[in-house]
This record gives sequence, structure tokens and C-alpha cells, in this order.
Amino acid sequence: MFDTTALADAASRTAAPTGMNEPGIFKGCSEIDGPLPAATKDAILAYLGKPNAASWDRLRLRPIAGPTTLGDAWASASPAGARRFPTSAELIRAIRVAVVARWAESSRHLRTH
Repeated sequence: MFDTTALADAASRTAAPTGMNEPGIFKGCSEIDGPLPAATKDAILAYLGKPNAASWDRLRLRPIAGPTTLGDAWASASPAGARRFPTSAELIRAIRVAVVARWAESSRHLRTH
């Protein structure tokens, strides 16, 4: 007998872009070759709980949207010339901006015909 549930599950995993099944602030987030590791998510959540310069220095080089790192995301979304670490709200906004930019970039390469 053929298992249609397994087929439907496989189809939904391949149809959805990487990271779209992630909950909350991580929806759409991914590394270049796959989902964010649990260690990255944990580090982001810890930072959001207590933002500080030392934590930001360790966190900013981690990928968040394909090749885009958290530092890249913050640089793109930060106020002009901001040379500080982001607040929790600012980092969440920067993550969302990076994910949307990545999605928009990948959408430009899709053809409908």
C-alpha cells in the first residue's frame, strides 16, 4: 500500500522555502545551506533577553538569511551611521528586513511562464 501522508509531507517540505516552517521571529531564517542551528537560535534569544556589546560581537557574524549575517542585517536596517549594538526590538526588525530582502531577491529569479 502507498503511504500518501508521507508523500504529502515530503511535498510540503520541498515546496516551502527554507526556514518558512520556523516559528516566531525565526520564520524565514536560514543559513545558506539549510535551517538555522539550534545554537544560533539560542544565542539570538539570549541576546534579545539581555543585549550587550560583548554578546553582539559574538553574534553578529552568524548567518540569518542565507549569506546575510546578523551584522549585515543590522547595518542595512540601522539608522545611518549607527556604531553600536542593536536593542532587542532593533535586532528583531533587522532580522525581518533581511528575511524579506532575501525572499524578494529569490522571487525576482522565479518565472511564471
